[in-house]
Amino acid sequence: MTTPLPRVLMTGASGKLARSIRPYLVQYCSELRLADIVAPTAEHERETCHTADLAQLDGRDELFEGIHTIVHFAGYPREADWSTLMAPNVVGVANLWEMAHRHGVQRVVYASSNHAVGFYPRSHTIDGQVLPRPDTRYGVAKVFMEALASFYADKHGIRAFGLRIGHGSPEPTDRRMLSVWVHPEDLADLVRVGIQADYLCEIVYGASNNSRAWWDNRRAIELGYKPRHSADRFAAALESVHSQDAVTERYQGGAFAANGFVGDPLRPERDR
Repeated sequence: MTTPLPRVLMTGASGKLARSIRPYLVQYCSELRLADIVAPTAEHERETCHTADLAQLDGRDELFEGIHTIVHFAGYPREADWSTLMAPNVVGVANLWEMAHRHGVQRVVYASSNHAVGFYPRSHTIDGQVLPRPDTRYGVAKVFMEALASFYADKHGIRAFGLRIGHGSPEPTDRRMLSVWVHPEDLADLVRVGIQADYLCEIVYGASNNSRAWWDNRRAIELGYKPRHSADRFAAALESVHSQDAVTERYQGGAFAANGFVGDPLRPERDR
């Protein structure tokens, strides 16, 4: 017997990255319920549109009714002060998980970021089990999201699938992206894994099949990830396109790690 397609709620659905994966993602859903603080526009017959501020979800139970999986891509997408980040990236995330628990949502697939671990040097290869080393306040908020996912998985059994996304775009545009780039089709395939695979709480990397990757993504492959794209074919054109800043070029987080960095850019590495 064929398993019916689930109803999926996608937050941040008007954002650039979410829009890029929606054409691929909709095939895995009976309904792709789109929500954003900026009104989404449906582009497929199975998409429905809702305006919502995750920091103010009181009285918005209808968004979550009948939902099997939440795909959480909402949030402020770059470094900022705490007053800017707090509502969308902390309060909104806490509200979302609580509503998921209240309404019996089975899974949350969420957009974390490579900036949760951006202070690992590029000389290190890391997997989803390493300790956080955020490179910005934005990265710290992503660590909070990962911790909250772990709590709701262990406490309430909600399956939690975190994607430490590198850089999502149709093509890489500099040397760093040769290591961290993810094509929208591959990112959508990772979301598919989050909707379909057997796990409780996982963190994987949102990256295509890049030979220069700093990330060990074998767990994603074990769960069924099948990347079709690679940054390798852009390597010759992008090898010389990079920053001259020592901190930017030392750490995986790149310019995020360099933002506000104080002291010796060659300070000794931490053991872990």
